[in-house]
Amino acid sequence: MCTVTVIPLASGRRGYRLVTSRDELRTRPQGEPPQWHSLRDGKAVWPTDSLAGGTWVAASDRGLTLAILNMTAPHLKAPPTHKARTRGEIIPKLIHHRDCGAAVAGLGERSLDCYAPFRLVAVCSRMDGLPRILEARWDGDRLATVEHRDTWGCFASSGLGDELVADRIGLFEAMVRPAADPVSAQDEFHYHRWDGRPEASVLMCRGDARTVSITTIAVRRAEPPLSAVDAPFEVKPFYMPLPEEPPVVEVRARDREAGRATGRR
Repeated sequence: MCTVTVIPLASGRRGYRLVTSRDELRTRPQGEPPQWHSLRDGKAVWPTDSLAGGTWVAASDRGLTLAILNMTAPHLKAPPTHKARTRGEIIPKLIHHRDCGAAVAGLGERSLDCYAPFRLVAVCSRMDGLPRILEARWDGDRLATVEHRDTWGCFASSGLGDELVADRIGLFEAMVRPAADPVSAQDEFHYHRWDGRPEASVLMCRGDARTVSITTIAVRRAEPPLSAVDAPFEVKPFYMPLPEEPPVVEVRARDREAGRATGRR
């Protein structure tokens, strides 16, 4: 249950900015803020799931950022409980790779039968400094990879069904891409809530779950000159835990469908 967005950063060094909203059950404890971890070659930063361990987003000083979302649909099946492992362990096992192509290839080399369906969004910098975005989709049976030609991206999931939150993508296209200040618009997007549709909103709120945190990661090439020990990328993480909100009454399915039919927001 998450929303992930990616925008290019327009500057002399270029780069990209990834923001992820984490939606979780109200009974789950708040995550731990981002910490740096040593890798075989370099370092990476990520917040930690306080309950299951692992993480939902990480970035390395090689310029690679990985974010994971649940994938939910009626036809998808999770592994048996005795076999299941947390999806939060996937990113720490892949973040050492040199770029998003290598990370997705590394995912394909692993046995995934123990994981419930998910989507892994992998972002790195192209030669021109713009973001390259890959998406790996595990449906519980097979792994498929999509390379997005666009340098902007929005991905959304919901425990009630990913179809329910598909409108978030249209909102991103209308709200962020054409903005004079895309960075500010990206932040506003992640705090957006539709009147009468809190359970489908980016800033999600329903009786049993809510958006619990927003993590922002900005990645740029480091300014030259570089010494032999300098990292090639400058990574700036920012983690915002969100305060508890009172539960809301879920919108009835009939009213929700009527809203979609009329375009009401």
